[in-house]
Amino acid sequence: MSSYKTEDLLYMLMQLSRQLAVRFETDVGLSPSRLGLLCQLSRDKEVSQSELQKAVCIDPAAITRHVQQLEAEGVLIRTRSKEDSRITLVRLTDQGKDWIEDCRRQKDEFLERLQGGLSAEEQKELLRMLAVLSRSLEP
Repeated sequence: MSSYKTEDLLYMLMQLSRQLAVRFETDVGLSPSRLGLLCQLSRDKEVSQSELQKAVCIDPAAITRHVQQLEAEGVLIRTRSKEDSRITLVRLTDQGKDWIEDCRRQKDEFLERLQGGLSAEEQKELLRMLAVLSRSLEP
């Protein structure tokens, strides 16, 4: 592949990534990183803020901001570990559990709209190609 085509591919992927993030946040009302954080919390009953930060690959300052904002919105609760008071534990509230279910439904609707113009075979092929590109980035 010529470098011109390679640059086009890189530019298109970067543009698509930005467009997806903006459109997702507009349609669902939630940033992709915040959705990842909430989905991780929905899998774990309670997790340390540090473990959560590593699981969703967000820098420590950003995870602190997200957690503080979500706590203020009543979506999650932070507590100190009884074993080690230096550790902050995070868990979803009942309101947060309901909220994440609604967000998942909206995410599924978003994905349906996004893929609406693709046949089932095209969707399968797109996923295969994206997996190949993703593997090529692994160390």
